Amino acid sequence: MNQQSKPSLHDRYPELGRDNLPVGPYVDEAWYELEKKYLFKKTWLHVGRVEEIAKTGDYFVRDMPVLDSSIIVTRDRKKQVRAFHNVCSHRLNRVAYEPCGTTRKFFCKFHGWAYDLDGSLTGVPDEKSFFDLDKSKYGLTPVSVDTWHGFIFICLDPEPEISLKDFLEPMYGELDGYPFEKFTACYSWNTVFDCNWKTALDAFQETYHVGYVHARSIADALDKDEEGNLHPIDGVCGAHHRRLSIAGNPKSVYGNPKAATGGAGAEDSISGSGTARAIAGKALKVAKDGTKLDFSDLKLPKALNWTGHPNWAFDINVIFPDFYLSCRPNYFQAYNFRPIAHNKTIFEARVYYPEMKTSGGRFYQEYMKVALRDVLLEDLSTLEITQAAAETRAKKEMVLQDYEIMVRHQAVVVERMIRAGLEKDGLDPDIARQTALAGGNN
Repeated sequence: MNQQSKPSLHDRYPELGRDNLPVGPYVDEAWYELEKKYLFKKTWLHVGRVEEIAKTGDYFVRDMPVLDSSIIVTRDRKKQVRAFHNVCSHRLNRVAYEPCGTTRKFFCKFHGWAYDLDGSLTGVPDEKSFFDLDKSKYGLTPVSVDTWHGFIFICLDPEPEISLKDFLEPMYGELDGYPFEKFTACYSWNTVFDCNWKTALDAFQETYHVGYVHARSIADALDKDEEGNLHPIDGVCGAHHRRLSIAGNPKSVYGNPKAATGGAGAEDSISGSGTARAIAGKALKVAKDGTKLDFSDLKLPKALNWTGHPNWAFDINVIFPDFYLSCRPNYFQAYNFRPIAHNKTIFEARVYYPEMKTSGGRFYQEYMKVALRDVLLEDLSTLEITQAAAETRAKKEMVLQDYEIMVRHQAVVVERMIRAGLEKDGLDPDIARQTALAGGNN
């Protein structure tokens, strides 16, 4: 019998169902090929921030196996953000060879063809030896690109079915006003692990694991309900994306969203850190008023802490398919879980803070960097083990509880988009599901 004392999240979204999830989509290579075709090559994907290409000629390259492509993102002479396939029109060599840099033009090192920052072909050595060459027809192949709050998104489809604005605003329109641009200090980690991209992302979109995986790090920094469970405050599922709101322990450093920003309430963390977290308390104490910008009067946008919970700590926003954006008043985390193969994922983590003006502020920032690194290592420690277990095919399904609804939502949206793509191509959508289920039953 269901002993829940409050309404189920699943009651709010009956269309998601309550069945167990098949393991097949996490281990089946054929299903991954469908994801590549109908999700990743049709969907807006986060690739960076505008600060990475602040000046004319700045560029970065994203090699993206899930798109079977290498993509150049640059700022042209009109200050517009542009994106192109990193392929020369002549003999298909690359035209950008470094992961990032600044250039006046892109040059192919094979035969010297040159392209301007807007992608136009401007230079062809020995041009007279070609046959009626019309350079206007042989520029770099453009990729759809747009920005949202300084985040750069690309879509491999030259004519996306939906604009980036229409893709994001139904879920995140009320995030307007969050000061992304004020968080100018950034640190990052990149790594590759042997697991499916959904296995990795699922580990970050529920709190059920926190009391166990993070028992020695941050479990005491999150707020427990009246039964001692680490349940989220609330969750919202949209057409593609999802949100999860998390309550914190305001007497902890990790659980206090006002730490080191000049906001009221930081003192609770200093006094409540105790001997077990003595260094955390000291880091907060020396960081007091350490930011260059005062966030004490920051008015949060409606999308954050939408329930008005008094112990709110942060919100997790999962932008479909693989972009995790966790927002607090004092910093935000931007993670990508980008597949390389059906059982291999690159994890790209970026954490953005306000710039500090004091040595104490820098000390706090370094403390939080190490603390978050340890939390991430705990999260990542489960992934390859989970994937290896899934690939034994010993279990055909995964059993979910109510507060793992974000995991369910991801699976449902993935399958819905694949079915829609197959139907559009005139194929039987049931074949896709049967393929995945077969992968879990073999």
